[in-house]
Amino acid sequence: MADTSAKLVWQGGLRFTGLTVTGIETAIDGDHRTAASPVEILLEALGACSAIDIVLILKKMRKRLARLEVSLDAGRHSPDPRYVKSVRMRFDVWCDGVQPERVARAIRLSLVKYCSVYNSLRSDLIMKPQFRLHASGADASGEYEIVALG
Repeated sequence: MADTSAKLVWQGGLRFTGLTVTGIETAIDGDHRTAASPVEILLEALGACSAIDIVLILKKMRKRLARLEVSLDAGRHSPDPRYVKSVRMRFDVWCDGVQPERVARAIRLSLVKYCSVYNSLRSDLIMKPQFRLHASGADASGEYEIVALG
């Protein structure tokens, strides 16, 4: 028996509608015209999976997160198959009273231990997580700090 499942329905061209067992729909477009491509959705899923973990980990640390943004850039293999070979994840974290080491630990725990999307990808994927820590209400600025995974 499956732990999770989904269905895809072709809409013509390279467009599909994804449908979960709970009825949630996702538009997918291989031509990038009307919806995100499969690889863009993969990056979104990776970012969301890790972000959810980070929210939960910081909550367990009793840190009050005000805002969190994740930007992802991927390098792809060429020629076909055009799998994702590297990802740079940039986390912008708005949280007062948290040490940068705690944010780095939350990111590391997410990627190494908890994020099921990351852990489902190729074992040779090069992951480059980085973060910036901001005070609540402040503008995003400054240099990103690198998070070592190993």
